[in-house]
Amino acid sequence: YTFYITPYLWWMLLRSEGIVLRTIRHQDNNLIATVFTRDYGRMGFMVRGYRSARGAKNHSYFQPLSIVEIVFQQKENRDLQSVRETRHANILSTIQTDPVKLSLGLAMLEVLKDTVREEAAASPELYDFFKRFILTIDQQNKGLIQIFVFTLLHLTRHLGFMPSDQSDNSPAVHFDVQNGRFIAEAHQREPISLLLRRFLHADFESCTEITFDQEQKRHLLTTLFGYYQSHIDGFNYPQTLRVFGEVFG
Repeated sequence: YTFYITPYLWWMLLRSEGIVLRTIRHQDNNLIATVFTRDYGRMGFMVRGYRSARGAKNHSYFQPLSIVEIVFQQKENRDLQSVRETRHANILSTIQTDPVKLSLGLAMLEVLKDTVREEAAASPELYDFFKRFILTIDQQNKGLIQIFVFTLLHLTRHLGFMPSDQSDNSPAVHFDVQNGRFIAEAHQREPISLLLRRFLHADFESCTEITFDQEQKRHLLTTLFGYYQSHIDGFNYPQTLRVFGEVFG
């Protein structure tokens, strides 16, 4: 990075990889982009002149889910930093155009925006995990909802409330939402708890082999989002859950 100092303020050029969470138009010729950066956490950027020929190219970088390398001018006491250079860190093939993949990606963006606050410190491990979700969904054509459920469950490791498995591999298991643990349940079998325990011990590759029906899918999502709500104040169900009903039935 490079420092610049004037009698009135200081600023410097910084570089980081980032995932675009959201963009909105500002006035007639600018964009405001919210980006989850690997090195500095969640940040806001002003992208100027997007209607110009050069700006139109910059606008193409700032689509939700895009993975970009960004050079920006950081000034003290500014909520929005100025973008100087941008390029794609990874070229995405399908996630931004395929309706199913896009629905899952946007839902996960909502989860990230609701759990990673603007004042939170950088978390390279969380960034790398979320980036892997995007690239996996982009490259896969099957098991997409399984990848989503796996990511939603394992994201809790980076947020500080990953459930523990105290069930000793019992065939009858209960997911204790309030205490974040799987425990042996001697009196009844709980299919959703068994499925979640399988996801707990899976990885991005093996999770696609876990099968369930439509009703179980709805219960899996309801249980997981309920788990988030019990551990994060103010957490909201993603609005794109409505899209799930249209896409997945």
